[in-house]
Amino acid sequence: MDSALAFDPLLAPWVIAVLVALGLVAAALTGTAKLRSFIPRALAVLIIGAALMNPQSVTEEREALPDVALIIVDKTESANIGQRAEAITEAANQLSTNLAARDGMEIVTVSIDPSDQGTQIVPPLLEGLANLPRDRIAGVFVISDGQVHDLPDNSQKLMTDGVPFHALIAGDASARDRRMSAINAPRFGLVDETVDFEIRVDDPGFDGEQALIQVRLNGREQATFNVTIGEKVTIPVTVERRGSNTVELIAQGVEGELTYVNNIFVQDMSGIRDRLRVLLITGEPHSGGRAWRNLLKSDPSVDLIQFSILRPPGKPFGANQDELSLIQFPVRQLFEDNVEEFDLIILDQYRRRQILSPYYFQNIARYVAGGGALLVAAGPPFAEPSSVYRSPLAAVLPVQPKGTISEGAFRPELTDKGERHPITSGFAGREAENWGQWYRAIDADVLSGDVLMRTQTDAPLLVLDEIGKGRAAMLLSDQAWLWARGVDGGGPYNEMFRRLAHWLMGEPDLEAERLSATITNGRMDIIRNTLSDEPQNARIIGPDGTAQMTELTRTSPGVYVGDIAAPEDGTYRVQSGTIQAIAAAGALNPTEFSDLIPTQEKLAPLVTATGGHSRLIGEGDIALPELRDVKPGAKLSGDGWAGLVRHARYDVTASTRKPFAPVLFFFALAALMMAWAWRAEGR
Repeated sequence: MDSALAFDPLLAPWVIAVLVALGLVAAALTGTAKLRSFIPRALAVLIIGAALMNPQSVTEEREALPDVALIIVDKTESANIGQRAEAITEAANQLSTNLAARDGMEIVTVSIDPSDQGTQIVPPLLEGLANLPRDRIAGVFVISDGQVHDLPDNSQKLMTDGVPFHALIAGDASARDRRMSAINAPRFGLVDETVDFEIRVDDPGFDGEQALIQVRLNGREQATFNVTIGEKVTIPVTVERRGSNTVELIAQGVEGELTYVNNIFVQDMSGIRDRLRVLLITGEPHSGGRAWRNLLKSDPSVDLIQFSILRPPGKPFGANQDELSLIQFPVRQLFEDNVEEFDLIILDQYRRRQILSPYYFQNIARYVAGGGALLVAAGPPFAEPSSVYRSPLAAVLPVQPKGTISEGAFRPELTDKGERHPITSGFAGREAENWGQWYRAIDADVLSGDVLMRTQTDAPLLVLDEIGKGRAAMLLSDQAWLWARGVDGGGPYNEMFRRLAHWLMGEPDLEAERLSATITNGRMDIIRNTLSDEPQNARIIGPDGTAQMTELTRTSPGVYVGDIAAPEDGTYRVQSGTIQAIAAAGALNPTEFSDLIPTQEKLAPLVTATGGHSRLIGEGDIALPELRDVKPGAKLSGDGWAGLVRHARYDVTASTRKPFAPVLFFFALAALMMAWAWRAEGR
């Protein structure tokens, strides 16, 4: 219970003030003769003024309001490294116990939750402060490893004035952590060209030592480099294919470091082809030659070079050689000097003549095995003694001609593999209704590769194969142009053979063996596409380097799926057979793991600006600061102690008032003062 003095004026305060002023002036004027009478007269005026103010004695029943301490607990991934999570939990429990033991102290706890943008302390800090009464905040405590990523330069403006911000940093500040960071990481590059990644390997305390960097491209090791820790280095990477290229730069781990998660930098780089150079050689004039030309010229990304052999050597011609305007076939320039510059070579109904020597055919075969692409559109010449199969080119052809030709109408069909392969799978089920008939097929035995199309008698029509680093395809009919002309309803000529050309040139979206993985809400979905019917499984390597196997379930021909937990943020590597895929939970290179050494530096500006306390509390024996109550405006921290501002706020639950003194008492006192004045004047 507390008492206080209050006033309930009988007149407006300004009226009372005017009356008192006039009374004091009158007292002064009437008391000029004898100054000693002025004092009692003035006292009488003041007493009457006090009576008009009607003083009241106020008695209140008060309920003290507790001060509030805000505790912010770091629950991000970096706070779970090593023994930090246990240290942070123990520190939070001890601090809560110590605060709860103090009279008039309330505790509010909020957490810093995981985020793709790293440790975000500002949202929980602002939310916590917004929900607390500003005039009762005793202090803010954050328990973290200190690695925060969103504090602005003017961080002091986040806090309420006069409230200390105390930082308790958990973790072993002497721990070792080697990490990879990218200074410049290109997102685009030209296929078969080299792009430069500028990276730096940091390992505090070990600057100047050597570290081994492994470069992986699309899941396959490309090169290794020795780099100096702490120095910027340039790593060249050759763009392998059009579309997505996954580049992994991996710093070799060392024993005892906090984690291997940040030893890896992953970049999804898009490969762009400047232009696709295609060489089309038409061996003799025929109805389908123009269809191939139109198909390739319709693709704006293709630079087409075409030669058509109109008059083969040795053929009689009624004109002198120097009168002919035909261009001589530049075989040396094409098949010796510049063959490697082409992305695709198409031999359309070509037969062995005196134009290409065995040496040039051998160059083409070497080009294919070294990573080039060859499409042979076979016609009757392929079944004859002059077939290109009877040349060094046979080493890269997936079929062998039987020497016979099948004549008669038939409708092309997709094989089982054709229904699964990305080149033709989109056309499955349309053959019987929408595909026009062809009338000739070249009989051949399949030596290797995959048959995607066949005749109704099960003879191969379209065969693909991978030879060495390159690719080859055989079209065993010269009737495909009928689809382009719409004969008998036509067929998917443009789309199918455009896909075929791009598959030959390495388009990743048209690969038959594909693996993809995506992570959503802590679960990884795996899709494996294959031409095989054999059971499939996948090996998953998590961000921490641990591996697990999972069996994939067949959902349709050639499609296998899996679903596993992926609780940790970071990069997961998925392997199935010889192919790999990369999936990221959160960001590919999470900010959260960019630096894992506990530090006081990042929170220091906020601690200093608010007069708070900062200390390392370790991971074993938690060393919390002493808590002291301080008054507003006093020093808020010191050596070994953290202050709690005590505001002494309260609520009034009941209040009673009564006159400070009876009214007659004031008038009697005023009359006494006047009597004193009269007596003083009578002397």
